[in-house]
Amino acid sequence: MTEKEIFKKIIKVEIYTRFLADHFFAGRYSSSFKGRGIEFANVRPYVFGDDVKTIDWNITARMNYPYVKEFVEERQLSILFLVDLSPSMLFGTGEKTKREFVTEIVALLSWTAIRNNDKVGVAFFTDRIEKYIPPRKGRFHILRIIRELLYFAPSGEGSSFSSALEFASRVLKKRSVVFCISDFLNAQNFEKNLRILRQKHDVIGIRILDPKEKILPDCGLCEIADTETGETLILNLSSPAIKKTWEKYVKGDEERIKKTFARASCNYLKIDVGEDYIAELLKFFKLRAKRR
Repeated sequence: MTEKEIFKKIIKVEIYTRFLADHFFAGRYSSSFKGRGIEFANVRPYVFGDDVKTIDWNITARMNYPYVKEFVEERQLSILFLVDLSPSMLFGTGEKTKREFVTEIVALLSWTAIRNNDKVGVAFFTDRIEKYIPPRKGRFHILRIIRELLYFAPSGEGSSFSSALEFASRVLKKRSVVFCISDFLNAQNFEKNLRILRQKHDVIGIRILDPKEKILPDCGLCEIADTETGETLILNLSSPAIKKTWEKYVKGDEERIKKTFARASCNYLKIDVGEDYIAELLKFFKLRAKRR
């Protein structure tokens, strides 16, 4: 693609997702994520009626007069998107690949976040951390994120979700909201790292799958290739037994991922490519707001 074509596609994504953020998501987002904690502001002399629990005993001892700590509600958040860019995310049987679908979701959530004065960053991963853009604010920052989501070329072959979670735990110093976005295919042994990240941060898993990944096509003998490992296999996709085995595996895999997030006390959302993600996200924000 030429630079002009790339720019045109980025602006198209911006216009659409920014409109959604301005007209549908701002209120839901704010009630779901804002004011999640308090931060220390300063100390002042004690006055009658102050809660004795807020007395700063160290300063009181030094000054020989009671001082209390003052806190303010922490309004600004940092949002980090952990985005899987492994080869399987390039799969798509409709108008969009999984990666293009993810780009729209991240762009929408990013515009909504900066509209609420929050910072947004991304970390792309495969079997390694491919690129990290620290949380910042501003239109050009979001446009950069959209461009990288659409056109960044990763060098890794597989995916390591546990490594991505470990990276987020290292780089995020203050409490943040972390969206983990992946198809979670072959995602194994990541619960420990998920629990560690959840101890300090608000973690949300979003699983993106293409509808055709759940049901095998009826096309007879086919050579199947794993896009991440390179392994190939010849299967009769018209076989009822193979279809049933695959559907059972897909159902079990979804339950496994869902339970992993639940055991770590993390929110989880699954959206299929082509599905109305606007309605799904609005419903998700509404449920979060009720639980607060």
